Amino acid sequence: MKRLWIFAAVCAAACAALGAAHFATPFHLEMTGLCWLAFAAGFAVLAWLARKGAQRSVRAVRTLMAAFLAALALGTGYIILGEGDMVDADAPPEYVVVLGAQTHGDRPSRTLRERLDRAAEYLEEHPDAFCIVTGGQGADETQTEASVMAAYLTAAGIDPDRIAQETQSKNTRENLQNAAEIAENRGLDASRVLIVTSEFHLRRASYIAGTLGLRASRLGSRTTPYILRLNYELREVFALVKAVYVAARA
Repeated sequence: MKRLWIFAAVCAAACAALGAAHFATPFHLEMTGLCWLAFAAGFAVLAWLARKGAQRSVRAVRTLMAAFLAALALGTGYIILGEGDMVDADAPPEYVVVLGAQTHGDRPSRTLRERLDRAAEYLEEHPDAFCIVTGGQGADETQTEASVMAAYLTAAGIDPDRIAQETQSKNTRENLQNAAEIAENRGLDASRVLIVTSEFHLRRASYIAGTLGLRASRLGSRTTPYILRLNYELREVFALVKAVYVAARA
């Protein structure tokens, strides 16, 4: 057991260092950092139990850590498999919903800019499509995400008359629900929507749309750099579990 507790202690220190490093980067890698810290805690407990010679407890902790790792890997794989575009070219939806993300003053964040560029490309190719940009004002934002998004698309050459702002939502479910109401009030077929968001967000957004009775097509923007995309894919595993819970209670 001595070798095991030394090995576990070293792993705990390494995982803790990796977790701290992810929190210290200028990118938003908090979820990856939290996962490393969770493993650091697991290895620390394992080292303590091994040092005490508690073999049954050691086996239980190892099983729990292996199960957590397997669930995380399977969940991330499920998110990745849902990242492909899916659009009916013969009968495209009448309206496009661009899901919001963080803004910096009057500028979209990198992630949001990537979504808007993908939306602008589609809107230029489909001049009859109406666009609804979504997102309220967060506690650390100076204006609504939707207003920043509308200004960006207008600057990109999209006619402002083709853009509506949904400014009351605080999450993806509200984004889609409120956008469908706007589409219906404009006489559009609100039951069919094209969702434009980051590729890692497509799986959850499509699922939520289905729980709202919407038939969703989807377009995903690429997230760069890749380490940021991986961090968001990890976060989406937990976010999807929450979305399933919320839908079950709705």
